[in-house]
Amino acid sequence: MKIFAFTILFSAFLIFTATPTFAGQNLITNRTGNAITLTDSAQSEINNIEFTGDKTIEQNDTLNADVSLSYGNLTVFGLVKGNVYVYGGNLIVKSTGKIDGNAQVVGGKITKEQGAIITGYEDITDTLDFDFKIPAEQFLHFDYNFDVPWQVEITTIDKFIIRYNRVESIFIGIGRDKKFYWDGDRLWSAYGSIGWGFKSHAWRGNLGLSRQFARVTKKGCSMLEVGIEGYSLTDSKDQWIISTIENTLSSFLMHEDFRDYYEREGATIHISHYINNEDFKSELKLAYVADTYDSLQKNVDWALFGGRKKFRENPAIEAGRMRSLLLFGGLNTITRSRSGIEGWSIFASVEFSKRNWGGEFEFDQYIMDIRRFQPIDKYSNLNARMYIGTGCGKLPRQKIYELGGLGTLNAYPFKYELGNRMILFNMELLLKGQILDDLDFFPLKVFNYANLLLISDAGFVRNVPTSRSALDGFNNIQWKEFKHDFGIALASRNGSARIGICWRTDKSESVKLLLRINRPF
Repeated sequence: MKIFAFTILFSAFLIFTATPTFAGQNLITNRTGNAITLTDSAQSEINNIEFTGDKTIEQNDTLNADVSLSYGNLTVFGLVKGNVYVYGGNLIVKSTGKIDGNAQVVGGKITKEQGAIITGYEDITDTLDFDFKIPAEQFLHFDYNFDVPWQVEITTIDKFIIRYNRVESIFIGIGRDKKFYWDGDRLWSAYGSIGWGFKSHAWRGNLGLSRQFARVTKKGCSMLEVGIEGYSLTDSKDQWIISTIENTLSSFLMHEDFRDYYEREGATIHISHYINNEDFKSELKLAYVADTYDSLQKNVDWALFGGRKKFRENPAIEAGRMRSLLLFGGLNTITRSRSGIEGWSIFASVEFSKRNWGGEFEFDQYIMDIRRFQPIDKYSNLNARMYIGTGCGKLPRQKIYELGGLGTLNAYPFKYELGNRMILFNMELLLKGQILDDLDFFPLKVFNYANLLLISDAGFVRNVPTSRSALDGFNNIQWKEFKHDFGIALASRNGSARIGICWRTDKSESVKLLLRINRPF
């Protein structure tokens, strides 16, 4: 490996489980001021625990009760088996935290790290009954992430990395995501990962260092960042279609790998500006990217289930050096309320790759992703995405647009159309199961625990001469050029997991099974 000049020695991983309880010294004060030690016998006797001011539930703590907190921040590392209510503060659920119930916040925010779980609904009310506001500096200290749809994941379970695909087989490693020190607590942020693919027989990893200049304001904070990162990756451009965790489960259990892979080694230097406040989050980044690409082959064809299925061959790419200038911008206003998810997510990228910069490719690529989440009433939500991709010059295979199958046109063959122009529309109408509460008999009682999802997808790709401008190729578009499908599914209460069927509208064909554990957008 060219990027890394060190060797990692793996030892055995010790996996252990323990029943979480409160340590003897952890005392909680109820409203009457009495100190309570939460032993097993005491836990079952407490129906509601009330706090005032900041409180932390530690990783080994378990509360079998509803929790109420006023005028402070509640940070959850452990387990709460009940509902959580925060008035005049923020609820921060860490990666190890779980709330087995509903979460309601008045006059604050709900922040969840990757891996955090809230099984019930999440309700946020923006204002209190009087003019009360938690200073931004108070909650920013606890939240060192930047939770926006365009952020790329590198770890899956805390600092432990495990994945399975047809190129690497089992990949195991360790890593740490980049932290954003919004409160200026630290000036430098170091991050990275290292791991081994059991069938690719290759070390993969990254190492990055950023200098952060944070500024706290009344409504939130902003940050200017300058950083550098080196990497040797088994990479894919399909993160927008399916997450690493979901694709790992699909590959291991169902013999379906929905990503294509290539080797990418190199380094990136960037300067970025972030805003993280009450109303929106944004990012603007300028980066110089020096990469070397190479093809990877399929090395495994095994899954726990799937019968006689075979993994697809991993397609070859155009290998070589790529030197690019990348400009990226994103804006996110998404919030969660009693009515559901609401807001905009808009992000776009422009990449210029030139041979006279030392590379072997010459192209410009433009991508825009626009998402809207719109509650219609307390029982329904309309979610939509528009994805547009174009370019000029010859786009290499690893940059081309692909349409069909999971995440794009669900009822069509996977990646059955390729081109250098693409438009994609995805729409979902989420109907909450409560609309059928009056029909309290089997089998309709299933809607006490699920929602109904109506799905519609439409998209097309074109191939235009490489000498044309990026705007050419979108003229005289007719509806008959679009491929279209419909679908219907049962979804989890938050709309992420779903199982259903979908079908093409251009011809009569058997319906396709739709199974997801994460929302597609």
